[in-house]
Amino acid sequence: MEVPVVSFIINRLGVLLTEEAKFLYGISDQVEQIRVELNRMQCFLQDADYYAIQSDHHVDARVNNWVAEIRKLAYETEDILETFVIQVSSKRGFRLRFACIFNEWLDVHRVGCEISAIKNKITDLTASLHTYGLKNIGEGIRSSEVQKQQELRQSYQHVVEEEFVGFEEDLNKVVKHLVQVDDYTPSRVVSICGMGGLGKTTLAKKVYHHKDVQNHFHCLAWVCISQQYQTRDILQEIFIKLVPERKEEVVKMRNEELFEQLYEVQQRKKCLVVLDDIWSMEAWKSLRPAFPNGNMGSKILLTTRDKTLPSQIDPYHIFHEPQCLNDEESWDLLQKKSLLRRDGKDSGVLDTNMEAIGRKMVKLCAGLPLAIIVLGGLLATKHTLREWEMVYENVRLHKWSDARIQHDDGISKVLALSYHNLPYQLKPCFLYFGHFPEDSEIDAERLYHLWIADGIIVDDDRDGDETIMDVGKRYLGELAQRCMVQVQVEKYTQRINYCRIHDLMLELCLSKAKMNDFLGIIHLQRETDLANCFSTTSTTTAPRIRKLAIHLNRDVKRVVLPELETTKHLRSILFCNSSSVNKSSIELNSHFKYFKLLRNLDLEGLKFDEKSVKSIGNLISLRYLSFRSCLIPKWHSSICKLKYLQTLDLRGCDFNSDEVIVLHGMEQLRHLYIDYQPTYNYLHKFKLEGLSNLETLEGFNTMGCDVNDLCKLINLRQLEEVTFWKWNNQDFAAFINYLNISANHLRQTSLSVEFYKEEEESTLLKQLFRCHHLYKLTIRGIIPELAEYCQGFSPSLIELTLRGCRLKEDPMPTLERLPNLQYLYLGRDAFVGDKMVCSANGFPQLKTLHLNWLDRIKEWEVEKGAIRNLSDLRISYCEGLEMVPEGLRFITTLQQFITCGMSENFSNKLRRVNGEEGEDFYKVRHVSSVHIRLYEEKEWEVEEENTGS
Repeated sequence: MEVPVVSFIINRLGVLLTEEAKFLYGISDQVEQIRVELNRMQCFLQDADYYAIQSDHHVDARVNNWVAEIRKLAYETEDILETFVIQVSSKRGFRLRFACIFNEWLDVHRVGCEISAIKNKITDLTASLHTYGLKNIGEGIRSSEVQKQQELRQSYQHVVEEEFVGFEEDLNKVVKHLVQVDDYTPSRVVSICGMGGLGKTTLAKKVYHHKDVQNHFHCLAWVCISQQYQTRDILQEIFIKLVPERKEEVVKMRNEELFEQLYEVQQRKKCLVVLDDIWSMEAWKSLRPAFPNGNMGSKILLTTRDKTLPSQIDPYHIFHEPQCLNDEESWDLLQKKSLLRRDGKDSGVLDTNMEAIGRKMVKLCAGLPLAIIVLGGLLATKHTLREWEMVYENVRLHKWSDARIQHDDGISKVLALSYHNLPYQLKPCFLYFGHFPEDSEIDAERLYHLWIADGIIVDDDRDGDETIMDVGKRYLGELAQRCMVQVQVEKYTQRINYCRIHDLMLELCLSKAKMNDFLGIIHLQRETDLANCFSTTSTTTAPRIRKLAIHLNRDVKRVVLPELETTKHLRSILFCNSSSVNKSSIELNSHFKYFKLLRNLDLEGLKFDEKSVKSIGNLISLRYLSFRSCLIPKWHSSICKLKYLQTLDLRGCDFNSDEVIVLHGMEQLRHLYIDYQPTYNYLHKFKLEGLSNLETLEGFNTMGCDVNDLCKLINLRQLEEVTFWKWNNQDFAAFINYLNISANHLRQTSLSVEFYKEEEESTLLKQLFRCHHLYKLTIRGIIPELAEYCQGFSPSLIELTLRGCRLKEDPMPTLERLPNLQYLYLGRDAFVGDKMVCSANGFPQLKTLHLNWLDRIKEWEVEKGAIRNLSDLRISYCEGLEMVPEGLRFITTLQQFITCGMSENFSNKLRRVNGEEGEDFYKVRHVSSVHIRLYEEKEWEVEEENTGS
């Protein structure tokens, strides 16, 4: 039985009553009565749902039908009210004449009758509660629900990385197969096979990043082969990863040329290509011409559930099938997942009784890592013996004991239990992942905006001074903590950048979404499919689609969004475009008669005509609008009429004409994303005046924006990827003044500043460095000596990049005092002196240090105790540097050391170290774990512009 949809619709009704009170005058009392009744029903539903889960009590078809009726009435109420609000608000834009007033009175009367009819139906359903035995169940359950709500109020900033338990021997075997050179065994394919949830992809990732594999192959590429694969997209992705410097060429290549070039590069260099989760021989046949036969040094690593597939691909393949974990390995993995506190630290040792129950539970998972991980995520939210006993009863009653034989059913029960145990606010958040194609890398910030715009997250969910975006971050952190989704965490800020969902978890997500009438998905293979889909759902018995995901095949050149009776209930449309190069054109109706309730519209990667751009201004209910990577011939002012719009994404947008893009009048706009890397042919400019409620601005730059507009954004909290070209001190002073005056509401700022003059106003620079919310800073151009600012640097600074600063005095004594600095890049001519010294206890948090093109430096001294947390060191083209700093031997955290373009003496020293011949150098245990790569200059691609995290 599923009820989360009812929960968030009731929240939506509450929001409507608050935000649209002036338009609901005359029927607000009736709406409030319905909301109260639905809220009571929701309580019964939650009790019944919880009762069914905890006691394994069978809920019959009549109760499920009862739930479906409630959900239908809740949806119907929302449709009626939102349609009424739109009608009244549009009429009140005109001069009120008698006819308009009379028509509005008729509308109120009509809606009042419809609301009364729904209330009568709810009354009848309420009266039937006792029939299904739900009236008195759930006594004592409410406290458990309160506890769940309290859990949601806690912070889930820390997200645990994937645990790797029990596969150490498998890892060593696969690595050995890949790096061994054997002229007599022409095996170019190594396969990792096994059932879903066994950990194939986790093992492959460990292999891919293993130091021996990274050192052995010249180039590496990783691609996921989903069931809805697109051959050209896969080939392009492989080519870009193997030959990144030819990224611009690949989009113009014909298919034949793409096959030939990929074939050639794998013959010329030793390449490793990982094909993750390949499902069929058809998929391989479509890719086969790009891969050379025979033992050329290049290899393929594939993961698959089909054990017969590798032998069809290569008769000489090396087959590897990881085994399920044994009891001790299973228990070790469960402990690592279930005993972690929300700060990522171990919460201690379990008492004897809890350990006994835990061992019983993990035995029933039959050694399947995914089942154990998800169960551990569930237990991580349970802290008492009684709670563990209740989970065990569920595990035992669902009879998973034969999971090795019936693993699909067994693991689905584990996953389903973790879903049912979610607090009700999180269930719609989880169901939302069903929008995205298999193996998608989902931008976390985009997900937050979609949740908010769809009403899944509301202001009432906020705690203290949290923004509604903070709630989204907290909810995603909770889902990750429970192992429902996988996340990629930014190395330095610890923010979640991207997330994805395991394909088995996606299957669960889609099945629950279908059960709730939550989501419709169209795999658009032909231009006519979209209209056909809506026409086939026009029967009265079919559920009304409210959220729609359209997965575009790259061969679809034209998309026509139909206006039919069946589309008028849509709240959300997301286009998932498989091709970032060949954009499909989209045609939109100029009136949008049947899309008035649409709240989310994500049009990423599409091509527009001027008429379609203009028509979007008629979607008056929009809260979220994304034109990301779209081709737009001309911006239209009608979009500024979207008075409810909260998020507008224009990143990567290609505007064909030289125009000023005015965003004035979008009073509710909270989040704006624009391009932050202008080029010399940068033609369009943005006018940001009047966006007084803006909270997030990403991409502000002085070539396309006016500093004076920025100064009027009085509610800005997040100012990201700002690029400032300093043409005159007056503009720079206004900018610095804004940053400092806005310190009370700005939380985070990332900034890139470029100077063109040799002498700059030092007072302004001092003010810039003092901005306490500045966490990421890039400076290009000559600046005064850093010693002047040693007392003024922001302690919040995490990432710092300096280029062309021509500092004559050693910058290290100043920079090493920054308490939170984790990333430091000193680029071409940042320092023009001959000696640098890192003193003891300096750089306490620094993890990554890049020295690039500092060709005048001759000596670098690292004292014992300096840079004690360094894990990644890169030195390139510092040709005057003769010696490896002796003090590096004291840094036991160093994992990667990459050099190129260095002096012969420097390189010889490293070769001796790498070959373990360094008698005059490293005599420490950790030297074997240091990943040292020496490049010949002809093989090195300098990535001077690729800085930051």
